[in-house]
Amino acid sequence: MLALALLPLSAGTAVAQLKEPIGPYVADARLTFARFKEDPGIASAIGVGATNLPTRGLGFVFGAHWYPLRRGSVALGIGGEFIAAQDTRTLAPAAAGQPEGPTVETTLRSLSPQISLNFGKQDGWSYISGGMGSSAFTVQRIDQPIGEGARARTINYGGGARWFTNKRLAVSVDLRFYSVAAQPAAIGRPALPKSKMMVISGGIALR
Repeated sequence: MLALALLPLSAGTAVAQLKEPIGPYVADARLTFARFKEDPGIASAIGVGATNLPTRGLGFVFGAHWYPLRRGSVALGIGGEFIAAQDTRTLAPAAAGQPEGPTVETTLRSLSPQISLNFGKQDGWSYISGGMGSSAFTVQRIDQPIGEGARARTINYGGGARWFTNKRLAVSVDLRFYSVAAQPAAIGRPALPKSKMMVISGGIALR
C-alpha cells in the first residue's frame, strides 16, 4: 500500500525532470569522419593530380561547453572544441609493371572557441553553433614532406544533438563545416589555397 501511495509522487518527479532546463555544462568525445576535397589547387601545389588527394579523414574531437544563460527550453552556450583528422591515399599503377603513384597525406588539427544556441530540456537537446580559431592543415607527399606550417585562421559552423540515456551519459552527433584560410608560401613549403571541408562526428557526451 505504501508503494502504491508513493507511485504518483515518483511519476510526478520523473515528469518534472523531463521539463527541467538544460544543465550547466557538458563535455563531448566523438569519432569523426572528415570529407576532404580533391582540390586541383592543392594538388598542383604539391605536384600531384587531384585524384591522388585523400578524401576520407578519420579522427576524433573533444569539446566542452558551459551554459551560463538558460531560460525555458533555450540556452546560450560558451565553449570550445579540438579536432584531429587524417587520411592518406596512394594511386594504383596506371598499367601493369608501372610503379604506384606517390602517397599523399592530409592532416587537420583545429582548436576553436564556440558559441551555441541550444533548444530542448535536460534529457535531450539540439543546437546550432559556430566559432573561429586556428588550424594546422597540411597536405603533403610522403616522399617529399613539407612539414607543418603556420596555423591558419579557421571558421567552423554547424549543429547537432545530444540524447541522454541516463543522468550523466548521452549519445552525441554533430555535422560541421570548416573553412581554412589560404596559407602563404614559406621556405620549403608551397602556398595552399583556401580549403573547405565537412566533418560528421558521433560519440558520447557527459555532464
